[in-house]
Amino acid sequence: MSERSGQVTGLFRSLPILSLALICAACTSVLPRYGLPSGATPTGFYEDRSRPDLALLEYRIAAYFAQARRPYASVCVTAQRIAPSDPDSKIVPLDPAIERRLLARFPELTPSGSCKRVGRSIVDETTGERAALFDVHDLDCESQTRCTAWGGYYADGPHGWSWYSLDWNGSAWTIRRRELEITPT
Repeated sequence: MSERSGQVTGLFRSLPILSLALICAACTSVLPRYGLPSGATPTGFYEDRSRPDLALLEYRIAAYFAQARRPYASVCVTAQRIAPSDPDSKIVPLDPAIERRLLARFPELTPSGSCKRVGRSIVDETTGERAALFDVHDLDCESQTRCTAWGGYYADGPHGWSWYSLDWNGSAWTIRRRELEITPT
């Protein structure tokens, strides 16, 4: 057998393994990080092992701004979940240094002081338009490298929270959307 013929045979033997690897890579549930808009500054939240909540908050905001159709012109962030049914539940602003980093990363983000709760709605106090309020809540870490949390938004009644798992891969948080294991009865 010639050297060239051996190479071709070896290539054909490795094709099924390569195909399987590509299929597995395509099926991974790790959610991609969204690229930075032109001129935006990275936050470093994905690389901060001590703050998985901020990595998930950044992911959710980036996913919203990556959409072609955005139902809310104003988007703010909050440090904790607003309870829709509790009229006394208030918007709690993030630490100002964290919010500045998010504003530098997302120029379209509205400063949290501009979003106000009016009844069950969130409105931009400056424009009077409906707004969405993004948060991460119920963060639970079973170890320093594995956490789960709810991340998403609350708006004028509707909400878009999903459940996520976060895993530390040695240099950054990877995020996976978790399916709710609900069994209809």
